[in-house]
Parts: sequence; structure tokens; C-alpha cells
Amino acid sequence: KNKHNKRTRKLKNIQRSVSFEIAIASTKCTAGPVVRQRRSSTQQPSHHSSPFSVISTPSSLCNKKQMANNEQQRQKQQGRSFKAKHIFFLFILLSLLSFHSVLYLSHHHFFFFFMSVSSPPLHKFLRSNDDDKPHPAARGPNPLPQKLTPALIGAQRGHIHNCPIDTNKLAYWNDPMGYFDMNFHSPFASSSSGRTKYLTFEPDRGGWNNIRMSMENMIVLAAAMGRTLVLPPDQPLYLLKNDEARRQRGFTDFFNLQTKELQRHVPIITAEEFIKKEGGLDVVTKTKSNAKDQQIHVPEHFKKGVKEVMAHCEHRLKSEIWCGKLYDYYKEVGYVPSVHGEKNCFIFDEYSLENDKTIHPDENVVENIKEFCGHRKAVYYNKQMQEATLIHFRTSEKDYRILNHFYSFIYFTSPTISNFYKRLIRDHIHYHDVIFCAASKIIHALQTEGFQKHGFVMTDQEGGGGGFSSMHIRRGDFQWKDMRISGEEWYDNTKDYWMDNEILYITTDEKNKTFFEPLAKHYELRFLDDYEEVAGLSDLDPNYKGMIESVVASRGRIFVGTFPSSFS
Repeated sequence: KNKHNKRTRKLKNIQRSVSFEIAIASTKCTAGPVVRQRRSSTQQPSHHSSPFSVISTPSSLCNKKQMANNEQQRQKQQGRSFKAKHIFFLFILLSLLSFHSVLYLSHHHFFFFFMSVSSPPLHKFLRSNDDDKPHPAARGPNPLPQKLTPALIGAQRGHIHNCPIDTNKLAYWNDPMGYFDMNFHSPFASSSSGRTKYLTFEPDRGGWNNIRMSMENMIVLAAAMGRTLVLPPDQPLYLLKNDEARRQRGFTDFFNLQTKELQRHVPIITAEEFIKKEGGLDVVTKTKSNAKDQQIHVPEHFKKGVKEVMAHCEHRLKSEIWCGKLYDYYKEVGYVPSVHGEKNCFIFDEYSLENDKTIHPDENVVENIKEFCGHRKAVYYNKQMQEATLIHFRTSEKDYRILNHFYSFIYFTSPTISNFYKRLIRDHIHYHDVIFCAASKIIHALQTEGFQKHGFVMTDQEGGGGGFSSMHIRRGDFQWKDMRISGEEWYDNTKDYWMDNEILYITTDEKNKTFFEPLAKHYELRFLDDYEEVAGLSDLDPNYKGMIESVVASRGRIFVGTFPSSFS
């Protein structure tokens, strides 16, 4: 009540001040305008003064029309002052009411938050003069203004740590994510039982980039379903067996999957942790665990085999640690979707899930799904999948491979949700810093040489690219015979893209350097082994080399690759 009385007195003082100034203007004015703004649009008026000032005028009297304009100005100013005060106190009240709570409003593509004390202050979401400027984390040559990129609010550009040279331009991710992403909750997660649900999968049997793409699909599926992702046991991965001392590898050797922010959206555990928690038998101590706390018991005929392979395994059927011993257990106790990346597309739609229907009433949604899936048959996320305790994807088997980028296999009918999961992968599924550091040293050496010899400069100041160009020439184990073309054909097919004497960085599995002579006649060629000492490759995991090369190649002024290699 006291605050209300105080506010009333201030408003009356403001009204008197405004009335006094306009009264003066009404007795001393010309045919021109009566008032002008005292301050620029970036300056704020004080609470006890009018935002208008009298223009000095001759002593001529105002006509009736001018006096009417003066009265309109007075009423507008009074209304602004009164409205501004009410808006200010309204937001104060809302802030107090939402101090320990979260108000989440969603309607199609619109989300808004009143955050708790651990979240950003309310003014972060209000309109400001900076809304027409790009957010510091925005990317690209023409980034959108902040008012069109609300998901960037609170986000910062990522950094690459512990590298002797500045490598941060290579960091294409945000760390942390924006406030919207930090507080995002999937509408497809089941909360009926209150118990943990799981998603398991098998690594693809192809090369590293096939394995990586398949794994990214699993992360998005687990996150969208609100499930804990169970990683496969460490195992020999195709073409990643360069370290004789340790042939079994897992995804954590290349990605940091244990960050707090990623775990908030998709908890990730090992197969061994899963078995110990949910298997019904502590296979290490061979003592019974609390069966009532465990959802999925290992059947008796699987117990010995699961124990042997839960930490590491091999794909060889005759091996004592054959991975199938664990995967067969998953298939028996879990729900196994019948999906294939080339035959199916996976649809997340809130209407279809809630109504258990695959026919959407919105024709635009139906058309969008048809366009996305093309010839593929749509598989909808449904209540059966939602309620299953464990879902297992047989992605190592030929008839169940998901050899797609996640954004070409998984479709969310809500663009807001779809864009969130794209940002989730971008911001969290990137290689360890040591890989980017080594790549940055090579890129720096290439750019320095290009500038000193020929005056070539970076063409991508934001991403640290240019100053050289790059190629991927796949030769060795490539199954597409028609793609194995000669060195002369490589030159003829690409010569229009390169500048004279340009440095070309070539990533390849071709060991015979004479193959590249048609290119070497016109350009300066560089390969990974030219930078063994510069990048300190001998001190790194030898399995990192292909990943380092992919980062280097991605920063070329122009990149030409091999179709349809997943590395390219």
C-alpha cells in the first residue's frame, strides 16, 4: 500500500510537470511544431522530468489546431508514463512469483521461460536495443539478428583448450548452449513409470564415419525418447586398429560424452554399468543384487556369456568374447524396431503419439513427412516404443543398418524440436581437443606457406579456413569401382576449381605417390606425413589421423571429395 501511494505521488508530479511545460508551449508557439525530443532514442528520461522540451518561439499565438495537438501530446505523454510504471511493477511482481518455479509455455514453435534462480534473469528475454544485432555466437556471413535467434541467448562460442597456438576459430560449437537448450525437455519422453528406460545399439561394421553417423542417430533417438543410452563394449573398429597395444576402442576414445550438459539431455553409461545396475546379477562378485530395483534380468542361459563380453568384445563368431553374446541378450529382453536407413524414416510427432495415429489432420505436416521420407516407409514413434523398458537397435546387421546422417533419417514435425537436436549434436559430439589442436597446427603451416610463397590469404576469417585447398582421393578399400579413377582424370575433373600454383592438401589412402603426378605438375601437393613433426603426430593415438585429416580438409578454400565416400 505504501509503495502504491508513493507511486501515485510520483505520477502526479510527472503529470504536473508535463502539464506545466505544455501549458507554456500553448501560450508561446509558432505555426511550426510545439515540442521536440530532448534526448536521443538511446537516452532514458528521468522519472521526474518530461521527455519533451519547449522550443523557443516568437510571441505569436497558437491557433486552435495547434492547441489541440498540444493537448494530444499531453495525453500521450501522460499515458506513456502511467503505462511504463505499470509495466515495470508488473514485471517485478512476475519475477517474485517465479523465483523458485519455471513457467513453460509452448504452442507449436513458441517457447518462453520464466526461469528459477539458477537460470538467466528475466531481463535476458526482454526486447532490447541489441535485438537487431547478431548474437556473438551467431555464425555465417549474414547471421540473423538476436530477435530471430532466441536459442542463442546465453550461448557462448566454444573453445579448444591446452593448445600452444590459437585454435578457437576451429571450434564450430557453442559452450555453453543457450538458456533455451539448457532447459529443453523432450515431449516424447515417458514419465508414467518414473523408472529409467534404456536404448542399446550395435556399432556399424563399416569405416569410422559410418560408425560415427550411426552413433549420432542413436544419441538423438535416446535423447528424444528420454532414455539412457548404453554404449557398446569396447571392440576392434574397422580401420582403427593402428595401436597394437590397445586394439579395442570405444566412442569415448574420440568424443567427450560425459559432460554435465550432455548428460542432462541424454544420460550415457557403459554396457558394464548397465549390466551391474539392471542385469539382476552382480557378475563381478557373483552375489545377488537388489532384484526389486532392477528391471531387466539377464536370463540364466545368457549370464556366462554376458559376463565375458560386457567390458570388451570382438565381432568374430568363433571368438570367446563374441559381441553377439551381449546383443542376443538385448534382443531377447528388449523391443527391437525393424528399421533400415535406406528403407525407412523415423518420425517424431506429438499428435501421432498422443492419439496413437499415423494420419495427421494437418495436410502441411503430412506433405512435409512425404517430402522428407521420399520412397522410404515412415516409422512413427508410438506408445509401444514409449513404454518399452529397453529398445535395442541391431545396427551392425546388414538389414538394420542406419547409414544416414541423423537429420536425414529422423524427422521431427516441430521445427523447434528438430533444430534443438541439430544443435545438441553440433555442440556436444565433436572430437577431443587434442585432435583439433593437431589439425590446427597443420592448417597454420599450410596457410603460412601459401601466404609467404604466393600471397594466398584466409578466405574464411570466422572459421579459420582458406589459404589452401583440399581433396579427398579414396582408392584402397573403396567398394564403388567406378569411383576409382586415374590421376589424369582427377586433374581433368578438378582443374577449373584451383588457382595457379595453389597448395592442395590431399587426404588419401593411396600409398603410391606417383599416382598424383598429373596434379603435381600444376599444383603444390601436401600430405599428412609432411607434417609429422609440426603436428606432433608421433605422440598421438595413431587412430586419430583420419579425424585430424577431416578437420584439415574441411578448412580448405575449396574441397573436392570422392563420391559417395562417407569421409568426404
